[in-house]
Amino acid sequence: MKGQEVIKCPQCGGNKVKSSGVAKALLWFAVISAITIIGIPLAIVFVLAWAFVRFAQKDNLRMVCMECKHMFKVNKSTYDQYNKAIKENESHFAQ
Repeated sequence: MKGQEVIKCPQCGGNKVKSSGVAKALLWFAVISAITIIGIPLAIVFVLAWAFVRFAQKDNLRMVCMECKHMFKVNKSTYDQYNKAIKENESHFAQ
């Protein structure tokens, strides 16, 4: 098997893609900023930005092609199929 075939890059056609993780990075910046008293206002800004990104990505998730670095959106059901294909592929190689 040559990897997952659910999500392919619309620019180059490659199947090596991953989730962009922008929302997760914003949340980590907020947690790290909240450690100091001076960083609390910055943490509030990061939390608001994280909430906005999560709301905007409710149905569409951003993916990044690992070959050409193109960023594109996929819907939630396609992303769920992608996760299922990845887990099946990992369990196939574990045996």
